[in-house]
Amino acid sequence: MEKYYTLDSANSLFPFHVITLRHHTPKQPELAGFLNQIYPEGLSKHGYNYLYNPALFDDNHQRDKAFLIGLIFELVRRSDFPEKPSRYQSLFACREISEVKQFRELLARERGDDGIRIAPIYEVRNEKPVHLGDMRLLDSNGPILDIYRQAYLYWSGESLAYTNGEEPFWEILIPLPAKTGRRVSE
Repeated sequence: MEKYYTLDSANSLFPFHVITLRHHTPKQPELAGFLNQIYPEGLSKHGYNYLYNPALFDDNHQRDKAFLIGLIFELVRRSDFPEKPSRYQSLFACREISEVKQFRELLARERGDDGIRIAPIYEVRNEKPVHLGDMRLLDSNGPILDIYRQAYLYWSGESLAYTNGEEPFWEILIPLPAKTGRRVSE
């Protein structure tokens, strides 16, 4: 059984908690039917937020870009890597505590939220196949073809040679349901 680490930025986890997929029903019957057709098992909280959560769709075009990049990555997975776990149905984790701490700092800076700097970290134990992908590939300012290529690299488990000195940031996708372990004391 492998051990990974996840950040609880929403403060919704607790030790030895089973995180499951959830069913969400959009108010529009045609969207509800379509969502159930493509994800009959349900969605993670991330999946719900990226596919449908009406509270997150506003005039923030930077967020719109992230949603569209996420959709491109999901469509590439569905068409070329169907054996890989969906980002919309997984828990995100890292291999090492130090990596989760680095992610927590990046997220706090990105969101301008100092509260995230104290968000708890939990162990996650898993026996199912996971996917290791370079999270930095989800950030692109290039043309659609570049985003498409980066999605293909992500699902292939490959990365880029970054010219700005950055290293890949490897994230683990753990298919849900998944169970947290102990809270990591820091």
